[in-house]
Amino acid sequence: MNKNTKYKDILKTGKTLAALKSNITGYLLILPLLIGLIIFTIYPLLLSLYNSFYLDYDGFNNYSEFEFGFGNYIKAFSGYESKLFFKSVGITFSYAVIMVPLGLVLSFAVALFLNQKIRGMVVFRLIYYIPCLIPSIVNAIVFGYIFNSEDYGLMNTFFASIGIPAREFFYSASSEAVVTFAVMSLFGVGGAMLIWLAGLKSIPQSYYEAATLEGSGYFTQLFKITVPLCTPYIFYQLITSVIGTIQICDQVYVLTSEGGRDYSLLFYGVYIYREFQRNNFGYSAALAYMLFIVIAILSAILFRFNKYVYYEGDN
Repeated sequence: MNKNTKYKDILKTGKTLAALKSNITGYLLILPLLIGLIIFTIYPLLLSLYNSFYLDYDGFNNYSEFEFGFGNYIKAFSGYESKLFFKSVGITFSYAVIMVPLGLVLSFAVALFLNQKIRGMVVFRLIYYIPCLIPSIVNAIVFGYIFNSEDYGLMNTFFASIGIPAREFFYSASSEAVVTFAVMSLFGVGGAMLIWLAGLKSIPQSYYEAATLEGSGYFTQLFKITVPLCTPYIFYQLITSVIGTIQICDQVYVLTSEGGRDYSLLFYGVYIYREFQRNNFGYSAALAYMLFIVIAILSAILFRFNKYVYYEGDN
């Protein structure tokens, strides 16, 4: 072995040790995050998956006292529980089918308005975004008072002043409860509006100037320039809206802990938490994993439309 070969081997070894040292430093820096991820995320996920296969597992007795198998998954489709299960699924998905497109269109329309070059527009942007700064629990408490079914509720007080009979709102056994909840949810479009606004700001003004010179009107520019160039934001908003909508729980639970009268607000997330509160840990875990599977399938379907999304640099 000549001197040049020895020198190359020493140099290579030195680079390897430096790289190893750099990697060790990086792993040490992310170690707290990794430990937290394993303890508080991965371990609970695996444990809940294991629990979901024990029928009627309550979290206190030994696993050997419970039947192992797909009993919890079958339970959702049979007996009395099937009525609540299908009712929660129906409410959740009917709400999602209406609210996802409505929320996207409304937030996009608000963003178009706030993107105008008008004096004082910054104030309007702030007003539309302020509701998003309010925690969801506080927001539910406030709207619970506004739409209270008693005479002291603000909306019923207003209705009484103009001669309209009092309404039950959240406490109705009919679809009125879901409609009222939808109205409350629409006050939070400011978060999505902010993302739309960022997308609108990213479109070069030269495109609109060229279209104007060619005689294109507002709606032509909207559907030929604005919407196509905002498809990445549409895709992102669609994915997050679908996932977020079918996981609704906290606000409904604050308003009606048991899902409303005759379970008119028994969203699927509320149904899971309801069973968890009753110490039906195995069954609630099975319900959660069924929701996980549905979300994964819907996400996979939505990602099929990714080919229609325009990204900067695409032909």
